[in-house]
Amino acid sequence: MGELVFVGAGLHDEKGLSLRALEEIRDAGTVFAEEYTAGLLPGWRERLARLSGVPITPLTREEVEGETVILQALEHGGRVALLVPGDPFAATTHLALRLSAEQHGHRVRLVPGASIITAAPGMVGLFQYKFGRVVSLPYPLDPALYRPISPYQALQANYAAGLHSLILLDLDPPLKRYLTADVALRHLGRLEDELRGGIAPGDQEFCVVARAGGPDAAVWVGSRMTLEKRDFGPPLHALLLPAPSRSRHFMEEEALASWRARTGIKD
Repeated sequence: MGELVFVGAGLHDEKGLSLRALEEIRDAGTVFAEEYTAGLLPGWRERLARLSGVPITPLTREEVEGETVILQALEHGGRVALLVPGDPFAATTHLALRLSAEQHGHRVRLVPGASIITAAPGMVGLFQYKFGRVVSLPYPLDPALYRPISPYQALQANYAAGLHSLILLDLDPPLKRYLTADVALRHLGRLEDELRGGIAPGDQEFCVVARAGGPDAAVWVGSRMTLEKRDFGPPLHALLLPAPSRSRHFMEEEALASWRARTGIKD
């Protein structure tokens, strides 16, 4: 039987890997990588292959979720590494693969990586333990075709409970398609106009985190109406909806105030 090692690739690019992750890649007989759950800087696999001296085979979402390619590699024995942007088990897809590998008698290990789920709150200055459910926002397509309101409802539930929300934005790295923060905020504004739940009126404060983990990582804090008019530069972007002010710690208030002053946003 073989051994499947889930390796967290961290944030932004190949430099986000830990030393342990690099060691695991060099020791593996086969190395796969996926990019559908998150995206790293283009060319990261090629640069990492040169750095590690090990070829890295990209897998599509269908190949990872289908499991056959990975399970067949494990049947030959030895060690197989699967590189996952961020932290591997932040995505349910990889838990399913882990359970399947174990059911087939293979050993499974995890090498964690940095994740936007903890990085974004830390960058802004909001306490991780005060966050509610993570919300994923899909591309705003034609309402007649597909316009889910469940992300808006999840934000409502978090806000009503006095909790912050992390909003992950849709992406399709193979097609170089990324939902940006300005487009996402305008979409939330349209949902607000329709649903009137008080989550994203024009004066509602949001936080934008761009390129977490990179040398040009940045944060903005301001009203939805102001932020949706700005250009936040290249992806990846994430949004945060802070909890109502009555639920915030005084240090969180200070952190938000410092970002407002630092970014110079005036409504």
